[in-house]
Amino acid sequence: MSRLLFSSVFSALLLTACPKTESTSPPPSTDASAAEAATPLATTDGKSLVATACLSCHSEQMLAQQRLTQAQWQKVVTKMVGWGANLDPSEVAPLVAYLSSTSGPDAGPYIAETIPASEALAELAPLPDPVPPGDPVRGKSLFIDKCSGCHGQDARGAPGALGVLLVDRPFLHRFADVAKTIRKGRGKMLPLSLSDTEIADILAHLRSLKPAAPAQ
Repeated sequence: MSRLLFSSVFSALLLTACPKTESTSPPPSTDASAAEAATPLATTDGKSLVATACLSCHSEQMLAQQRLTQAQWQKVVTKMVGWGANLDPSEVAPLVAYLSSTSGPDAGPYIAETIPASEALAELAPLPDPVPPGDPVRGKSLFIDKCSGCHGQDARGAPGALGVLLVDRPFLHRFADVAKTIRKGRGKMLPLSLSDTEIADILAHLRSLKPAAPAQ
């Protein structure tokens, strides 16, 4: 199985609410202002912006496969900001400059790494919790106190919010992955010092939440 294909599937399952750009590319733009607005950015600074503003929702492989012009990246980044990407206005032009220089038309072919199908399935499969089941009532209180400021009180995020939707995710059934994300942070999510019991409580609450009904 192509690692690129698996990465796209895995990202879609874990981050359903996050905006995706891999399926369609914005049409070329004749507006030269986008290119003029971007300024050169050191590679290390560009990687930092990608890590904090993009990788909360998208995989590195998904970004690396793109071959968009500077004007197209401008449209993509502007759309992501409109959909809630945590990016300061002053960071937009530098991020566009970095992405267009590393994933532009002249970046060369993208060669996807392959992995066995069994390995892909193993990365998606639920894992048994290493601790006793948590208390969803305590978990709700903890979530509202520690997490709702970014993910929303209903764990569904909000336009302009830092946190993404956390309802009905395969990720919630992989305790070690959740604990690592909470304790180390991800993107602009700051690390939190929570015990295994507290994490189990939060997971019990999140696992009890049901997806929103489809719009009629």
